[in-house]
Amino acid sequence: MNIKHELLITLKLLLVGIIIFSIIYPLSVGIIGHIWSNKARGSLVAYDNEVVGSLIIGQEIESPNFFKSRPSSIRYDGNYSSSQNLAPNNPQLTERVKNSLVEISEKYLLNEDQIPADFVTESGSALDPHISPEAAYLQINYISKNTGISEEIIRSIIDQNIEKPLLGMFGQSRVNVLKLNISLKEVINK
Repeated sequence: MNIKHELLITLKLLLVGIIIFSIIYPLSVGIIGHIWSNKARGSLVAYDNEVVGSLIIGQEIESPNFFKSRPSSIRYDGNYSSSQNLAPNNPQLTERVKNSLVEISEKYLLNEDQIPADFVTESGSALDPHISPEAAYLQINYISKNTGISEEIIRSIIDQNIEKPLLGMFGQSRVNVLKLNISLKEVINK
């Protein structure tokens, strides 16, 4: 066995590894990040030249003039990205859902059985920016009373913001609350 030959092969492999992992790979990731720069920056949304949120992380909505998001035990803090993951038979989850049902039924003047599950339970990440169209529709009357905008216009805004399942079969129809509230704000500002 020739030690010089083996050492030369090792040095060549080291040089190839350095070129691939120190130059080509970082450059490729940078180019890909530049091509999809909005996604690489967190899909931030600007309104009136001010960043108002992200398309991929929900927000706590307190104003009675806008659509409410689904619950989040971490208050939509992207640093944590996980819900409490309570089992269906966990008393803490049961109590939280019961309290949410009562609060929502009183606020929106609904029977508890009319409230969709996603409006009282959080997503697995507790960051989901979407609600079901049903959860959006149940807020129409309440928002109409608070904004003075007709229920028909609010329903139209929801219909325009419904995202269909991927290829018509993967996932569920959903509404991005941030997009929905921006569309509503544009009507309010008219």
